[in-house]
This record gives sequence, C-alpha cells and structure tokens, in this order.
Amino acid sequence: MKRKILIALACIVLIPLLAFGALFATRERPDGPRVEAAPGVVGIEAGGSYAWIVRTGHGAVLVDAGLDATGAAIVAELKAAGVEPRHVHAVLITHGHPDHYAAARLFPTATVAVGSGDLAMMRGDRTHYSAFGRVIGAVMPLPPAPMTITALRGGEQLEFDGASFKVIATPGHSPGSVMYLYRDVLFTGDSLMRKKDGVTIVPSFFSHDAGRNRDSLRSLESLTFDKIADGHAGVAFAARERLARFLAGS
Repeated sequence: MKRKILIALACIVLIPLLAFGALFATRERPDGPRVEAAPGVVGIEAGGSYAWIVRTGHGAVLVDAGLDATGAAIVAELKAAGVEPRHVHAVLITHGHPDHYAAARLFPTATVAVGSGDLAMMRGDRTHYSAFGRVIGAVMPLPPAPMTITALRGGEQLEFDGASFKVIATPGHSPGSVMYLYRDVLFTGDSLMRKKDGVTIVPSFFSHDAGRNRDSLRSLESLTFDKIADGHAGVAFAARERLARFLAGS
C-alpha cells in the first residue's frame, strides 16, 4: 500500500514537471513583462500568460486576465495609464483555462465573455481539459469565475466605448476557444502561437483536440490582420503570411 502511494505521488509530481519541460522546450521565449502590440495595445505578463489591454476612449478592454487572481500587474498598468478598474468595459476571454481568466472578477462593471463551449470549464467542470490540464487540475484549485459571463458562439461584432472586436470561433485547444480581431491585431490565446519566424499550435498534450485546433485555423484565411498577440509568446508580425505557410505545411 505504501509503495502504491509513493508511486502515485511520484506521478503527480513528475508528470507535470515533464510536461512543463516539454512545453518550455518547444515554445517561443516570451517577449517580456510588458510588450506593445500596436498603439494603445499593451500585453502584460500576469502569472505566466499575457493579459492584453486595449485602450478605449474612456477606459479599456482586456483580452484575457492572466493566472494571478490579484491582477497586480494588470491593475498597475491600468493605473499608470489613468484607468480605474471600474472603467474596464469588458474582459474578453480567449478560452476557459484558469491562466486566462483569474483576474476577471476584479472589474465589477465589465462585461466578461467567453466561447459558449468553455462556460462550464470556467464554472469548474474539468471534463474537457487536456491531458496536462487533468493532471494539474487534480492538485490545483481553480480561481473563482465571475458571477456573470456572456457566452459567445463566433461571428459576433462586439462594441465597447468605440472599440470594435470581431469574434472568431476556433475550437480545439479547448472546446470553446475563440479569437478576437481588433483593427489589424488578432488575439489568439493559445490556439495560435508565435514560433521563431512562423506560427504553430501547442502540443497535443496541452490541448483538448489538437487536430480540431489546426483545422479551425482555416477560418482565419478570410480575415485581414497583420499581427497576432498570443497568450504566452507575445506578438508576431506579418502574421497572415506566417499563418499561410503553416497551413500550407499542414
């Protein structure tokens, strides 16, 4: 019995470590704690993932909200820009993994939105987690989700304080993954990542359905954009051309 317990504990510790090692060996080095994607668009490292702040006429919109539930880095950046938390009009979540929504509750007047397929995940259902997520989820508590969440299906045009965002459904990394197009910047979450001089998707161990993730990227071919702002690496320029090369090799 004691041996079985030790083996189980070893698996709990070693599998996440090996998975993290594989992820960091294959992913791009992040741009840093603060990166500008475009005028008025800043990415802030918030607990291991980027939260993107889009300035609007009288406040801001966030795309993702990091893993740090205190939102310290996000709030500090907003404060430096003269934006109070109550002037964050929306928090647009790319997918329901906890490293992308933890600080969303800090913005009491914001509309919080996520793809409909990930609503249950944000409310505690881990059924659709990746293999890695199920291992980590067994030992890691989830941050509390906002009380009210708007479900998105893709195709919506969202308007907040003069800023317009197009919603694109890109299921695969998670069942309800979505992207948001703002001007020439496409916020991709973890469904499309910068990789050296190209782009890629994350390894299958970290996705609900990597094949579906790859297939869903075809819906981006009709869009016009120059940059992607992803969830962990940062910004990629000439992104539409990078995507075309990636899809041609798929």
